[in-house]
Amino acid sequence: MTVPTGFPLADAPLIGTWPRVLWQVAWTTGGNTASPNHWYTVSKRLRGKWRADLSGRQYELDTAQAGTAALTLDSLDGAYDPDNTSSPYYPYVLPYRRMRLLITTTPTQNLLYPWTATGTSTESMASSTGTTSATTSGLPASVSGLTSAQTWTIPNGTSSGAAFGLWGDVQPWTSHDCEGTTATPGAPYAAAIDVQLDSGGMTSLTLAARIGWYGLDGTLISHSTGTTTAITTSWARLTVSDTAPSGAAFAIVSLATTEAVTADTTVHTTAWQLEQADAPTAYADPGTWSQLWQGYAESFIQRYDQNGKYSTADITGVDALSPLSRLTLGDTMPAWLAATGPQYTFDLAATDTSPDVPGGTAFLDTAGTGAALDITGSAITTGVSITSATGPGILWNVPGPVITLTNDQAASLGNSSGATYLQPWTGSTTVMLPTSGGWSRLICFRTTLTPGTSSTYTLATLWAATNTDFLTGSGSSQDGAYLYINSDGHVGMNVQRADGTNLVAINPTQVCDGDWHCAIASLSADGTTIQVTVDDTLWINSSGSDLHGTTYTQDAVATLLVGSTVNAQPFNGDLAYFAQWDSELDASTRDSLARGFAQGWAGDSIGTRLVNTLALSDFHAGAASDYAYVGTLGYLGSVTTRGKSPLQIIQSGADTENGQFVISRLGVPTLFGHLWRWIQSTPRVTFGEDTAAGEIPYAGDITFTTDTAHLYNDVQITCDGAPDATDTTRVQEASDSTSQAAYFPQTLTRTINPDTVSSGRDIADYLLSQYKDPHTRVGQITIDLATSPTRQAAVARLAFSDLVRVVRRPALAPTKQLDGFIEQLQWSGDDTGAVLQLRAQISPASQYRYWMISAAWATLTADATAGTDTITLGPISGNSDIPAQYVLPAGHQLTLGYGTAAAETVTVQSVATVSAGYTSVTVTLTATLTSNHTSGDTACSPEPSNVTVPPSPATYPTCFDDAAAFGGTSPLIGF
Repeated sequence: MTVPTGFPLADAPLIGTWPRVLWQVAWTTGGNTASPNHWYTVSKRLRGKWRADLSGRQYELDTAQAGTAALTLDSLDGAYDPDNTSSPYYPYVLPYRRMRLLITTTPTQNLLYPWTATGTSTESMASSTGTTSATTSGLPASVSGLTSAQTWTIPNGTSSGAAFGLWGDVQPWTSHDCEGTTATPGAPYAAAIDVQLDSGGMTSLTLAARIGWYGLDGTLISHSTGTTTAITTSWARLTVSDTAPSGAAFAIVSLATTEAVTADTTVHTTAWQLEQADAPTAYADPGTWSQLWQGYAESFIQRYDQNGKYSTADITGVDALSPLSRLTLGDTMPAWLAATGPQYTFDLAATDTSPDVPGGTAFLDTAGTGAALDITGSAITTGVSITSATGPGILWNVPGPVITLTNDQAASLGNSSGATYLQPWTGSTTVMLPTSGGWSRLICFRTTLTPGTSSTYTLATLWAATNTDFLTGSGSSQDGAYLYINSDGHVGMNVQRADGTNLVAINPTQVCDGDWHCAIASLSADGTTIQVTVDDTLWINSSGSDLHGTTYTQDAVATLLVGSTVNAQPFNGDLAYFAQWDSELDASTRDSLARGFAQGWAGDSIGTRLVNTLALSDFHAGAASDYAYVGTLGYLGSVTTRGKSPLQIIQSGADTENGQFVISRLGVPTLFGHLWRWIQSTPRVTFGEDTAAGEIPYAGDITFTTDTAHLYNDVQITCDGAPDATDTTRVQEASDSTSQAAYFPQTLTRTINPDTVSSGRDIADYLLSQYKDPHTRVGQITIDLATSPTRQAAVARLAFSDLVRVVRRPALAPTKQLDGFIEQLQWSGDDTGAVLQLRAQISPASQYRYWMISAAWATLTADATAGTDTITLGPISGNSDIPAQYVLPAGHQLTLGYGTAAAETVTVQSVATVSAGYTSVTVTLTATLTSNHTSGDTACSPEPSNVTVPPSPATYPTCFDDAAAFGGTSPLIGF
């Protein structure tokens, strides 16, 4: 059992210095869904030993392996038998239920999260109405002696019954994790909360503490409500006690009003406590909670010991690397299009029976709506193999069928009725383009013919939805939306309404070069802004007029229809995809689609490749966030997805900068760039014998060895997907003859996905410098944690790639010391709680020292919209001690939205005057923004290619901090 003898119930807290071990399963949540987790604790049934291995590797050049878990639970009543219909968990005992491991160091009777209990955060909390925040200091001491509290502001007019507390009791379960405490039916529970009103609102408000009892599926069974109390500006402690009813799986604490609110009123809450007891006891800090592992319960193996008298269930778990390695991706364009939710999609690959022309053929909407693109004319060839003049300009690097239109562009304007084109059909009309709201259209094309160079046409139509007078430019029926290629070889868009008011945007990308291109045209919901994205370039134009057309009579792909029979300015070349959305696509989606088609995502940052690949996989980790990337540096070449797993694609990106992709202890898919290892200058912990100095002792002894398994003096790097790669440059090689003479020639091969072959050479040189000579390594470190809360707190949050130090002080020999990076962590324990160990695999840190200096950077502290000329930034370079006006001079340029598709260069006109210690500053620009930017986006001095700025400023010290360049510990990096 996980509790000592003498406690009345199995889910009572631990005592003394024993850690409280919590294995939890989100029974009602499948592995790959966007649903929130409702964590149910099963560790009260632990039997024997358990183990949790985080994803990681033995050596730094290895590929990470998926994390695993193994534990055994008492199943005497068949609770964990998937076929037992009377199980309290039926029908949820299924593979890939989400599972996690937590420990609480120095636990007490308080079963709540520490950040909730202490009032320092509203994480995990919500209100049924009003707003919430946290006041971390400065309040008068509460009944329990705390000076921090959550703040709940209730608006005037709120009816009785408004609530504030943990998620799940005051907001629907479908929106967030329920954050409830696992309850045992029939057991007594007590809760208490310190409460106070702020001045300025109601002078008295009646409130009551309550416990919500919920079933496993989130059904509310009942509420237990404490005594209603009139709360004033003096602190009071509200309490509630009751027995968990039958069927209760979760107990969730909250606070509720019992009268109407007659003025805007602010309530302070702190010292939250839920305990298993007949009545509340004095407030106790719940201890330090740390999550050690998160993944999925992959299988439940039933065992029947003692001739069937004793049943157990062996649970095996895997983390998110496992499912990412098992999925095989197909062609990216169809999948990526489908993931964006288009109204219609046509892949222009295979025809079927036309819905409106008996015996005719058409391209049908791949979503099965019945919409079609009818083929009009005969100058069409289907099944042409996709080719391109240059490497990047191919269809996601995948050959496949398209159509070729061979139209005579020498005919006179408006008199080319014999041209071949595609006619939309939605079942009742030949007009597909929406006449209200925002919309977007995508078309993928290839042509070598520049309009006007070998014909009388100065335009070639990609698509057009028009009324009868659109071409003539007169009359009252001039509605039209028209995407075309002009005589300069650029894609243009013209949108006009019935009275002839129009707006034109010309994208500067050259498209008549024989490469594949992707054009996406959008109209904003208010009809005032048009955007034309071609490959990796966006062009925007806006006006004050609503340009929605409401009287389109003709719609066509590859020609401009005039009247009912005549078509003009037809397109000559290849088409691959056509799609339409009944909304304006966001900039990121447009960029991913267009660049992906035309360039195979060449030019992606490594973080962007991670995000795109997870989105393409429709993968939901079920963790605190969907992904994370730390210290990534560099850009990638084009990628082929067909036949590859998401893990292969992401790992290829990580290898390109000598980084690694793992699943963090929080269950988050995380990409660690090599920069993260450069900039860590201080070990997170030191393992050694000097406990008085804060060192963490290790169990048993350790070994140091000079490693010969990682000697490489011939490094061969294959540059897969680099746009400038040729047969002679694809493999970049670096070698060292001195090392070869000393240690024999030994080759290291690696395939990466760089944006240039020179990056491959850089990787080869770097790996050679690191591995041409032998290095000292330390064997596996084992730390015994069961009896020392100090050690538990120090190591519970260690993670992959953290810098640590190992020290050994022999009696008669010199001290051995090695700095290294954690490559793999394994937690293990047993059902007594008296055994808790951490094993760490460590690789040596680089033998070289680095320090780098970059220019000014900051992050947006508020959204900035296109058309405005001011932005709000946080402290420049993360340092608020120097007022911003002394750092950013007038005329200084910044890249706003660095690393995003909306990145643009802006020039500073003036900087608001602020004082040292400022948190934000308003910067006025010389021109208005052309794109929207969101809070948290980076603004930095223009950087050269292949450079990224810190994703998390707090992690990156300046090079002249206390670790100064003069005698400071390397590596040093400044931003």
